[in-house]
Order: sequence, then structure tokens, then C-alpha cells
Amino acid sequence: MKIRSLEIKEDKVLKDIKLNFEINNKILDTIVIAGSNGSGKTTLLESIYNGIKSLCLKSNSNIKLNFQFENFDKIVMEKNGAKDYFSMLNNVENSSYDEKEYKNLVDLFPKIIYIPAESKFDSVSNAIPNMKIKYKFLNIIDNTTIKNIPSYIASRITYIANTEENLTMKEVREKVNNEINGIFDILDVDVKLKGVSKDEMSIPIFTNSLGDEFDINGLSSGEKQLFLRTLAIKMLEPKNSIILIDEPELSLHPKWQSKIIDVYKKIGENNQLIIATHSPHILGSVSKENIILLNKDFKGEVFSMTGDELYSSYGQTVDRILEDIMGMQTTRNEVVYDLLEKTRELVREDKFDTLEFKEKYQKLREILGETDKELLLINMEVQRRKKGYKKCLK
Repeated sequence: MKIRSLEIKEDKVLKDIKLNFEINNKILDTIVIAGSNGSGKTTLLESIYNGIKSLCLKSNSNIKLNFQFENFDKIVMEKNGAKDYFSMLNNVENSSYDEKEYKNLVDLFPKIIYIPAESKFDSVSNAIPNMKIKYKFLNIIDNTTIKNIPSYIASRITYIANTEENLTMKEVREKVNNEINGIFDILDVDVKLKGVSKDEMSIPIFTNSLGDEFDINGLSSGEKQLFLRTLAIKMLEPKNSIILIDEPELSLHPKWQSKIIDVYKKIGENNQLIIATHSPHILGSVSKENIILLNKDFKGEVFSMTGDELYSSYGQTVDRILEDIMGMQTTRNEVVYDLLEKTRELVREDKFDTLEFKEKYQKLREILGETDKELLLINMEVQRRKKGYKKCLK
């Protein structure tokens, strides 16, 4: 289940906008939404989630969504005899499937998973080792979901122990640990899941390269965001699903930001990621075909830019992405940038022998140092112009 395109009408922020999520008749697996503050990135994710929710509830919506339906969708619909696909999905846990049919089919059902940027992850408490996660079509990952992660890990250990009876409990725990830690291999994370505490709390225990051990509440803010957001998605076992993530870069080191999309791609199968971000590191990790840039025209109305309308992003430097794609005038401090501009202007006006120029140039040297590229270019231009005057005198 993937979104091919969507149209939003009469929204206060996005007004009337049409977005296409396919290239050469192939629906994109990853879409990265970028743009300045107030351009509607978060609104777009909320609109997608709420638009699909309105289809489930058969309520009125200004959003028109067109989906790609894969073969399993038709099988599920025929089995249910359902005329309304979205309503059926939203109520599937209460449908007429017997327990065996439910287990066989539930992993085929798509899910909508939304992680808002404002999700706050409080302390994680004790686990329930036999927690059963029921299928839900619409899923918002919030603090309530996060509190189920210890139970998910403990239940996963119980499940492996019951289904693979030839394994010792040590081997069972190692298998679950490797299964979870493997998601983060690409990030070279210093902390690893070691298991769960051996008391009745069953809290996830982590270790680092120094051999220190601590529970999940002892992770740094970046580590906690990384593990909890990612494990919350894994806990839902998404297949053929749509995953909406607002600002996945929150609290993450730039090194992790540049690889976080690859981490999310490893979770589940055949999912469509739709991500809203401010991070140039994330934009630099995908091709321009995967980027939709939201911008505002002179009237303040939002429009989108895609594909050939954008500069290449993949593998480019942060400066290039910030200036060429995100429209920043400069990546420097604005005060320093203005000082550079005024100094260059004095050179263009041949006022490089004035006190004003000398004061500004000296201030820039104190701030930037003598080897700064812009200062070297200013100095070269001054020397070129001085030589030109000397030639004229001869």
C-alpha cells in the first residue's frame, strides 16, 4: 500500500496543492519533504494521516488520496467481502476471522504509522513478558506506545523460546539482541542491547564499549530517540505500510542523521517512508527524485518543487544543500556575511585604500583568520586592481 499522489484543497497552510509520489510510473518508496518553517511540512504529514483516517471513518475530508493496491489487498477484500477497504482495515481486529486465519493474514495487512515531532518519551517502566500486540490500521507513536517497548522485547524473548525449543535461554536472548542491534549496525552506535533485567521488571539493559551497563532510561537523549523511535516502529512489524516521520533528526548527531533513512528502510518490508525534515544531512542521503521542496511565493502561498526543478542532493556537502536546495543565502553567521558583502562592495568601488575598508578587512581577519577562502579572494581582487592601475600609469 503506497500513495501514488495526493491533492490537498482549502487547507489554511497548504491551500490547494497537488503532489506526485512516482517517477517513471514507479511509486517512490522514500519521500523526503523539506522547506522553511511555516511551509507546511508537518501539516502535510498530518493531512495524510488524518485524510486516511477520514476514509476509515467515512467522514468528509478535503484531501483526495490515490493509493496503489497490491495483490494481497484484493485477496483480503475478497475474503472479507468488504466494499469499503479502509473501514475494513480499521476494524479488522474485530472482524470475523478465526484466530488461525488472523495470525496467517495479519502480517499482510498494511498499517499507517505516524511519529509526530512533538512525541515526548518519558521514563520507561516494567515490562509484561507475554504482551499481545493487536493489529491496528492507524497508529500514532506517542508516549503510550513507547512504554510498550520493554514488553515487546520481553515478549519477543518468550516467543522465540516457545517456537525454537532447541535453543537455550542464553541463545534465545542473544538471537533477540542481535535481531534488534542489527538494525543499527550502519550507524556504528557505541551502545548495544544486552538483554532485559533478571528481576520482575524485565527492563531493557544496554552496554557500551567500556563495558558499562545501564537500563534504557540511562541512554543519552540522542540514543533514546534513536532506539525508542526505531523500536516503536519495529514493534508494529510494518509490511506494505506507510510510515510518516516528522523530524527524524531530533537529538541525533549529524553522523546518524546522514544514515537514519537507511535504518528505517531496514524495518519491515515493502514500506513507503514519508519524512519531513530540516536536516541537510538527511537531504544529502537521498537523490533529488526523492525530495519534495515546499516553498512560498510572493503571495505567501505554498508551492512544491521536485525532481529536475532541484539541484542534485545525494552526496553533496551541507553548504551546497543549504544554499542550493534549501534556499539559504549563506551558511555563515549573518553578521559576518554582511560584513563580507560590505567589504567586497568597497573593493568593487575601488575604495580598498580607505580607512573604512582597512577597518572592515582587519575585523574579518580577526574573526575568520588569514586563510579564510573569502578573505583570500578579496585580497586577490585588491592586488589585481592595484596592478591594473599601475599598468594604466605606465
